[in-house]
Amino acid sequence: MTINLNSLNKSYGKKPVLFDINLEIPTGSFTMLKGVSGSGKSTLLSIIGGIEPMTGGQVMIDNQDVSKLKGKARADFYRHKIGFIFQGFYLQPQLTIVENIALMGIFAGMPKKEREARAKELAEKLGISEVLGNLPAEVSGGQAERACAARAMFMHPEIILADEPTNNLDPENAKNVIEMLKQIQQETGATMIVASHDPLVEKYATQIVNIREGRVNTTSADESKDAQEGE
Repeated sequence: MTINLNSLNKSYGKKPVLFDINLEIPTGSFTMLKGVSGSGKSTLLSIIGGIEPMTGGQVMIDNQDVSKLKGKARADFYRHKIGFIFQGFYLQPQLTIVENIALMGIFAGMPKKEREARAKELAEKLGISEVLGNLPAEVSGGQAERACAARAMFMHPEIILADEPTNNLDPENAKNVIEMLKQIQQETGATMIVASHDPLVEKYATQIVNIREGRVNTTSADESKDAQEGE
């Protein structure tokens, strides 16, 4: 599912954050939005995911102008087409891991047995079956990140967005999570977009979008590696 951003701008009040962004993210790619804190990468990710409104421009997903979607059509589109792995896990603390994973099924009106079966299937796939009955405070950071990934995958989305997925993890868990995201992308064919400043993510990306002070330039992973080797 190809994503095209056309002359996209974003401001908070009088403060501009993103400037005239034109970008194509190919179907099935593993795209890294790369930039330091405050560069605008998380804002751009949130606009693609329908969480943040843009100030101007256009977001086209699979040749559809998503900014024109309203009400139920908009909710259904983002619920079924896009999965979001939020920064800082963002699990509901009062719910067990299995209940957190199944939340999207509740919003979609899925029967309880079907929700539970899908949650258990994903938990087994991502190696967290043993903590399904635990609360988020009772699991490790790596397990929490996997639970977030399972929740994002719940509705079989064609696009998965991850905001700084390695931020709160030690190096070993960070590597495991990025390898997991790459495996998900390869096995499902989903378009994976990761906002991060972590060099580890760059090793797995097929497309790297450099964001600096709200502006972008794009390189392929091979071009980025060649540039690093030449330094």
